[in-house]
Amino acid sequence: MTENAEPVGRREQNKIDTRRAIADAAFDLALSVGPGSFTVDQIAERAGVSRRTFFNYFHSAEDALTVRTDGFLDLALEVFGRMPQDEPLFDSIVRAFTETTRMEGLSQHGALFRMASTNPDLLRAQLHAWERAEARIVEGLRLRLGSAASDLYLTALVGSVLSCTKAAMRDWAANTPGSAADSGRQLEGRILSALTMLRDGFSDAAPGAVLLHDA
Repeated sequence: MTENAEPVGRREQNKIDTRRAIADAAFDLALSVGPGSFTVDQIAERAGVSRRTFFNYFHSAEDALTVRTDGFLDLALEVFGRMPQDEPLFDSIVRAFTETTRMEGLSQHGALFRMASTNPDLLRAQLHAWERAEARIVEGLRLRLGSAASDLYLTALVGSVLSCTKAAMRDWAANTPGSAADSGRQLEGRILSALTMLRDGFSDAAPGAVLLHDA
């Protein structure tokens, strides 16, 4: 049993590394030539893998671009799962987001969000990524809240969180130059402001506005 454990670990790590290399290659190409302006073959060549290997991991170039959303969510759910059970739910959500962005940052997510506004295929892929995120966040909350939480409560809560996140991203894209050195931090600040406003029941517009400008 012990002899087999290490090779299995290496295989899994190789899969993770290959998936990341493909995603990085797709992102680099999107930045350099724009989404929709490169092929799967170009991604595979840049990542140092075969076309067949690419399709073992992703269905399309756009699918490879949105993998970052899944990775960010994996990390956020892991962080959220470590939060104290007796902590107010929204405080845990805000803290999990803050800690996750501290580890990973949001600059690449913001860049992809901007790209999707001019590329219908990438936009569709991002919408599917958001749908996957919604289902997985619902399950993460269900683990914490147990059977007492109704499906309506969970889906309404997660839908509200994601809607606030999207609103913050749209506001960021409209008001933050792509060349801004701190654009990732500004995006983080806007999302945090939106989640804080949601947590506080949108009780006062002024504090949210202050948070947005201070981000």
